[in-house]
Amino acid sequence: MPDLEFDSIYEARIRRLSAQHWTPVRVAARAAQLLTRAGARHILDVGSGVGKFCIVGALTTDAHFVGVERRLDLVEIARGAAAHLGATRAAFVHDNVDVFPFTGFDGFYLYNPFHEQINREVSPIDGAFPRSNAAYRRFIDKTTKKLSASPSATAVVMFNGYGGTLSREYTFRGDEPAGNDWLELWTKD
Repeated sequence: MPDLEFDSIYEARIRRLSAQHWTPVRVAARAAQLLTRAGARHILDVGSGVGKFCIVGALTTDAHFVGVERRLDLVEIARGAAAHLGATRAAFVHDNVDVFPFTGFDGFYLYNPFHEQINREVSPIDGAFPRSNAAYRRFIDKTTKKLSASPSATAVVMFNGYGGTLSREYTFRGDEPAGNDWLELWTKD
């Protein structure tokens, strides 16, 4: 499904943000495929926004997807979109990534979830959170520690990175062009 068609389920305000903030459909499908081929069955999308990655993943693979997002309105939009499209294996949680537990997940998707915190060239999603280098560093540090504590055989796919560096327990498995950047696959040995 093309992005314009997929995005038509969202209100105009959300559609306008899509190109900068939500994973393109083709990239989401490929990222979900990379994660499931690496063995992931319970996948967490860090900073899931309106749920596009989780919904596409749930509709194109047999895995279960959870999105964690700090903006309640986006969580509610994601839940509505998943219900509308019948993505029953996509769920969304309203929480902050620095306190949300990463336990129970064997796959993680990161589409540069914290970059809005510092990049003045990116349109803000809303005015709810001021830009903050300290918050940016805190989110990256917490995410890095949680990924490091994940069990072996964990898979991570990044699109445009996440701002941090995975611990040495992760092995780079490859990258490929996707959308305006690259998808990278890492697994924990």
